Amino acid sequence: MDKYEVFPLKGERRTLDSASPAIWNFREDAELLLSESGSVRLIASDGFQAFTLREGEGVFIPPRTMNRVESATESAELVSLVFSPLLIWSDESSLVYTHLIRPLMKGRNGFISLSSSSAARIGGIYSLLGEESFGYEIEARNAVSDIILFLIREEGEEEKESEWRNERILRMVSFIKENYASPIRLSDIAASANVSEREALRTFASSLGESPVQYLISYRMRAAASMLAGSGMAVEEIAAASGFDSPSHFSRLFKRTYSLTPREYRLRFSKIQK
Repeated sequence: MDKYEVFPLKGERRTLDSASPAIWNFREDAELLLSESGSVRLIASDGFQAFTLREGEGVFIPPRTMNRVESATESAELVSLVFSPLLIWSDESSLVYTHLIRPLMKGRNGFISLSSSSAARIGGIYSLLGEESFGYEIEARNAVSDIILFLIREEGEEEKESEWRNERILRMVSFIKENYASPIRLSDIAASANVSEREALRTFASSLGESPVQYLISYRMRAAASMLAGSGMAVEEIAAASGFDSPSHFSRLFKRTYSLTPREYRLRFSKIQK
Protein backbone atom coordinates (compact mmCIF):
# COMPACT_ATOMS: atom_id res chain seq x y z
CA MET A 1 0.00 0.00 0.00
CA ASP A 2 1.27 3.46 -0.90
CA LYS A 3 2.42 5.21 2.27
CA TYR A 4 0.60 8.39 1.19
CA GLU A 5 -2.67 6.45 1.26
CA VAL A 6 -2.04 5.81 4.94
CA PHE A 7 -0.77 9.28 5.87
CA PRO A 8 -2.19 12.02 3.60
CA LEU A 9 0.83 14.34 3.67
CA LYS A 10 3.93 14.14 1.54
CA GLY A 11 6.90 16.41 1.00
CA GLU A 12 8.98 17.15 -2.05
CA ARG A 13 12.08 19.24 -2.72
CA ARG A 14 12.61 20.62 -6.21
CA THR A 15 15.45 22.56 -7.82
CA LEU A 16 14.76 24.94 -10.69
CA ASP A 17 17.06 27.11 -12.76
CA SER A 18 16.56 29.84 -15.34
CA ALA A 19 16.94 27.27 -18.15
CA SER A 20 14.30 24.94 -16.69
CA PRO A 21 10.94 24.89 -18.47
CA ALA A 22 7.99 26.21 -16.49
CA ILE A 23 6.31 23.47 -14.42
CA TRP A 24 2.53 23.23 -14.60
CA ASN A 25 0.93 21.76 -11.50
CA PHE A 26 -2.56 20.44 -10.91
CA ARG A 27 -3.19 18.66 -7.63
CA GLU A 28 -6.37 17.25 -6.19
CA ASP A 29 -5.04 18.18 -2.75
CA ALA A 30 -3.83 21.37 -1.07
CA GLU A 31 -0.22 22.52 -1.14
CA LEU A 32 2.10 24.60 1.01
CA LEU A 33 4.99 25.89 -1.06
CA LEU A 34 8.21 27.47 0.23
CA SER A 35 10.99 29.11 -1.75
CA GLU A 36 13.93 27.86 0.29
CA SER A 37 16.56 29.62 -1.82
CA GLY A 38 16.34 31.93 -4.81
CA SER A 39 13.04 33.27 -6.16
CA VAL A 40 10.24 31.74 -8.22
CA ARG A 41 7.27 33.08 -10.19
CA LEU A 42 3.94 31.50 -9.34
CA ILE A 43 1.17 32.06 -11.88
CA ALA A 44 -2.43 30.85 -11.80
CA SER A 45 -3.71 29.34 -15.03
CA ASP A 46 -6.38 32.05 -15.35
CA GLY A 47 -3.66 34.71 -15.21
CA PHE A 48 -5.39 36.66 -12.45
CA GLN A 49 -2.81 35.79 -9.81
CA ALA A 50 0.90 36.09 -10.45
CA PHE A 51 3.54 36.96 -7.92
CA THR A 52 7.12 36.27 -6.96
CA LEU A 53 8.07 34.07 -4.01
CA ARG A 54 11.39 35.28 -2.69
CA GLU A 55 13.75 33.30 -0.49
CA GLY A 56 12.01 32.36 2.76
CA GLU A 57 8.51 33.21 1.49
CA GLY A 58 5.67 30.71 1.26
CA VAL A 59 2.18 30.35 -0.14
CA PHE A 60 -0.93 28.20 0.34
CA ILE A 61 -2.37 26.76 -2.87
CA PRO A 62 -5.95 25.40 -2.58
CA PRO A 63 -6.86 21.99 -4.02
CA ARG A 64 -7.53 21.72 -7.77
CA THR A 65 -5.78 25.00 -8.58
CA MET A 66 -3.86 24.84 -11.85
CA ASN A 67 -0.66 26.85 -11.54
CA ARG A 68 2.72 27.36 -13.15
CA VAL A 69 6.03 27.66 -11.32
CA GLU A 70 9.23 28.96 -12.89
CA SER A 71 12.56 30.19 -11.59
CA ALA A 72 12.89 33.98 -11.32
CA THR A 73 16.60 33.79 -10.47
CA GLU A 74 19.53 31.78 -11.81
CA SER A 75 18.47 28.91 -9.57
CA ALA A 76 15.85 28.28 -6.90
CA GLU A 77 15.03 25.50 -4.48
CA LEU A 78 11.45 24.76 -3.49
CA VAL A 79 9.95 22.72 -0.68
CA SER A 80 6.41 21.48 -1.27
CA LEU A 81 3.99 19.88 1.18
CA VAL A 82 0.94 18.29 -0.43
CA PHE A 83 -1.88 17.18 1.85
CA SER A 84 -5.50 16.18 1.88
CA PRO A 85 -7.88 18.54 3.72
CA LEU A 86 -8.85 15.46 5.72
CA LEU A 87 -5.43 15.61 7.36
CA ILE A 88 -6.71 18.67 9.26
CA TRP A 89 -10.19 17.35 10.08
CA SER A 90 -11.30 13.88 9.06
CA ASP A 91 -15.08 14.28 9.36
CA GLU A 92 -16.31 16.09 6.23
CA SER A 93 -19.87 16.22 7.56
CA SER A 94 -18.96 18.04 10.77
CA LEU A 95 -19.60 21.74 11.37
CA VAL A 96 -15.88 22.31 11.91
CA TYR A 97 -15.11 20.99 8.43
CA THR A 98 -18.01 22.67 6.62
CA HIS A 99 -17.68 26.07 8.34
CA LEU A 100 -13.91 26.36 8.70
CA ILE A 101 -11.94 23.92 6.54
CA ARG A 102 -14.06 23.72 3.39
CA PRO A 103 -14.32 27.50 2.68
CA LEU A 104 -10.53 27.80 2.75
CA MET A 105 -10.08 24.72 0.57
CA LYS A 106 -12.65 25.95 -1.98
CA GLY A 107 -10.04 28.49 -3.00
CA ARG A 108 -12.37 31.48 -3.30
CA ASN A 109 -9.40 33.81 -2.75
CA GLY A 110 -6.89 31.76 -4.75
CA PHE A 111 -3.28 31.66 -3.56
CA ILE A 112 -2.76 32.97 -0.01
CA SER A 113 0.62 34.32 1.07
CA LEU A 114 1.94 32.85 4.31
CA SER A 115 3.31 34.81 7.23
CA SER A 116 7.08 34.55 7.67
CA SER A 117 6.62 32.29 10.71
CA SER A 118 4.26 29.93 8.84
CA ALA A 119 6.59 29.79 5.83
CA ALA A 120 9.54 28.98 8.08
CA ARG A 121 7.72 25.92 9.45
CA ILE A 122 7.43 24.25 6.04
CA GLY A 123 11.10 23.26 6.00
CA GLY A 124 10.79 21.76 9.49
CA ILE A 125 7.75 19.71 8.49
CA TYR A 126 9.60 18.44 5.42
CA SER A 127 12.47 17.33 7.65
CA LEU A 128 10.04 15.50 9.96
CA LEU A 129 8.65 13.57 7.01
CA GLY A 130 12.17 12.55 6.01
CA GLU A 131 13.28 11.50 9.49
CA GLU A 132 10.16 9.43 10.24
CA SER A 133 10.86 9.34 13.96
CA PHE A 134 8.27 7.56 16.12
CA GLY A 135 5.03 9.58 16.15
CA TYR A 136 6.24 12.00 13.45
CA GLU A 137 2.79 11.82 11.80
CA ILE A 138 1.12 13.53 14.77
CA GLU A 139 3.82 16.19 15.01
CA ALA A 140 3.68 16.91 11.26
CA ARG A 141 -0.13 16.96 11.24
CA ASN A 142 -0.20 19.41 14.16
CA ALA A 143 2.33 21.69 12.48
CA VAL A 144 0.34 21.80 9.22
CA SER A 145 -2.87 22.33 11.22
CA ASP A 146 -1.30 25.32 12.97
CA ILE A 147 -0.53 26.93 9.61
CA ILE A 148 -4.06 26.29 8.34
CA LEU A 149 -5.61 27.58 11.57
CA PHE A 150 -3.65 30.82 11.18
CA LEU A 151 -4.95 31.19 7.60
CA ILE A 152 -8.54 30.46 8.66
CA ARG A 153 -8.35 33.10 11.37
CA GLU A 154 -6.84 35.62 8.96
CA GLU A 155 -9.58 34.96 6.42
CA GLY A 156 -12.25 35.20 9.13
CA GLU A 157 -10.95 38.54 10.36
CA GLU A 158 -10.90 39.92 6.83
CA GLU A 159 -14.48 38.76 6.29
CA LYS A 160 -15.64 40.36 9.53
CA GLU A 161 -13.81 43.56 8.66
CA SER A 162 -15.43 43.60 5.22
CA GLU A 163 -18.89 43.05 6.69
CA TRP A 164 -18.35 45.72 9.32
CA ARG A 165 -17.00 48.15 6.72
CA ASN A 166 -20.10 47.55 4.57
CA GLU A 167 -22.35 48.20 7.55
CA ARG A 168 -20.48 51.39 8.41
CA ILE A 169 -20.59 52.77 4.87
CA LEU A 170 -24.32 52.05 4.66
CA ARG A 171 -24.95 53.92 7.91
CA MET A 172 -22.91 56.94 6.84
CA VAL A 173 -24.37 57.09 3.32
CA SER A 174 -27.90 56.84 4.76
CA PHE A 175 -27.10 59.65 7.18
CA ILE A 176 -25.90 61.86 4.31
CA LYS A 177 -28.99 61.13 2.21
CA GLU A 178 -31.32 61.92 5.10
CA ASN A 179 -29.51 65.07 6.24
CA TYR A 180 -27.80 66.55 3.17
CA ALA A 181 -29.95 69.70 3.32
CA SER A 182 -28.64 70.52 6.82
CA PRO A 183 -25.15 71.67 7.80
CA ILE A 184 -23.06 68.46 8.07
CA ARG A 185 -19.47 68.10 9.19
CA LEU A 186 -17.13 65.15 8.87
CA SER A 187 -17.53 64.55 12.60
CA ASP A 188 -21.32 64.21 12.15
CA ILE A 189 -20.90 61.65 9.38
CA ALA A 190 -18.40 59.63 11.45
CA ALA A 191 -20.64 59.77 14.52
CA SER A 192 -23.56 58.30 12.54
CA ALA A 193 -21.61 55.03 12.32
CA ASN A 194 -19.91 55.41 15.71
CA VAL A 195 -16.42 55.58 14.21
CA SER A 196 -13.58 58.10 14.32
CA GLU A 197 -13.17 60.71 11.58
CA ARG A 198 -10.03 58.90 10.42
CA GLU A 199 -11.92 55.61 10.15
CA ALA A 200 -14.74 57.35 8.26
CA LEU A 201 -12.20 58.66 5.74
CA ARG A 202 -10.61 55.20 5.41
CA THR A 203 -13.97 53.45 4.96
CA PHE A 204 -15.17 55.85 2.26
CA ALA A 205 -11.83 55.67 0.44
CA SER A 206 -11.78 51.86 0.38
CA SER A 207 -15.49 51.45 -0.43
CA LEU A 208 -16.31 54.38 -2.72
CA GLY A 209 -12.96 55.84 -3.69
CA GLU A 210 -13.76 59.31 -2.34
CA SER A 211 -13.98 61.16 0.96
CA PRO A 212 -17.22 61.60 2.96
CA VAL A 213 -17.25 65.33 2.14
CA GLN A 214 -16.77 64.65 -1.57
CA TYR A 215 -19.66 62.19 -1.46
CA LEU A 216 -21.80 64.75 0.41
CA ILE A 217 -21.10 67.47 -2.17
CA SER A 218 -21.79 65.07 -5.05
CA TYR A 219 -25.08 64.03 -3.48
CA ARG A 220 -26.07 67.68 -2.93
CA MET A 221 -25.25 68.42 -6.58
CA ARG A 222 -27.45 65.54 -7.76
CA ALA A 223 -30.29 66.69 -5.52
CA ALA A 224 -29.95 70.26 -6.79
CA ALA A 225 -29.93 69.11 -10.44
CA SER A 226 -33.11 67.11 -9.81
CA MET A 227 -34.81 70.17 -8.25
CA LEU A 228 -33.70 72.43 -11.12
CA ALA A 229 -35.16 70.07 -13.69
CA GLY A 230 -38.29 69.12 -11.79
CA SER A 231 -39.45 72.18 -9.88
CA GLY A 232 -40.06 75.88 -10.29
CA MET A 233 -38.07 76.83 -7.17
CA ALA A 234 -35.72 79.79 -7.46
CA VAL A 235 -31.99 78.99 -7.71
CA GLU A 236 -31.43 80.62 -4.28
CA GLU A 237 -34.11 78.36 -2.76
CA ILE A 238 -32.60 75.27 -4.38
CA ALA A 239 -29.16 76.22 -3.06
CA ALA A 240 -30.55 76.37 0.49
CA ALA A 241 -32.65 73.20 0.05
CA SER A 242 -29.59 71.24 -1.09
CA GLY A 243 -27.47 72.32 1.87
CA PHE A 244 -25.55 75.38 0.61
CA ASP A 245 -25.63 78.57 2.65
CA SER A 246 -24.19 80.66 -0.20
CA PRO A 247 -25.99 80.80 -3.58
CA SER A 248 -22.82 82.05 -5.30
CA HIS A 249 -20.76 79.19 -3.88
CA PHE A 250 -23.48 76.77 -4.97
CA SER A 251 -23.48 78.19 -8.52
CA ARG A 252 -19.69 77.89 -8.82
CA LEU A 253 -19.70 74.27 -7.65
CA PHE A 254 -22.63 73.42 -9.89
CA LYS A 255 -20.94 74.79 -13.00
CA ARG A 256 -17.73 72.97 -12.08
CA THR A 257 -19.71 69.73 -11.80
CA TYR A 258 -22.04 69.98 -14.82
CA SER A 259 -20.23 72.56 -17.00
CA LEU A 260 -23.47 74.56 -16.95
CA THR A 261 -24.78 77.25 -14.62
CA PRO A 262 -27.90 76.30 -12.65
CA ARG A 263 -30.06 78.46 -14.97
CA GLU A 264 -28.50 76.94 -18.10
CA TYR A 265 -29.06 73.46 -16.69
CA ARG A 266 -32.73 74.29 -16.03
CA LEU A 267 -33.25 75.63 -19.55
CA ARG A 268 -31.77 72.48 -21.08
CA PHE A 269 -33.23 69.79 -18.83
CA SER A 270 -36.42 71.21 -17.31
CA LYS A 271 -39.26 68.68 -17.16
CA ILE A 272 -41.86 71.34 -16.44
CA GLN A 273 -44.05 72.15 -19.39
CA LYS A 274 -43.62 75.74 -20.47
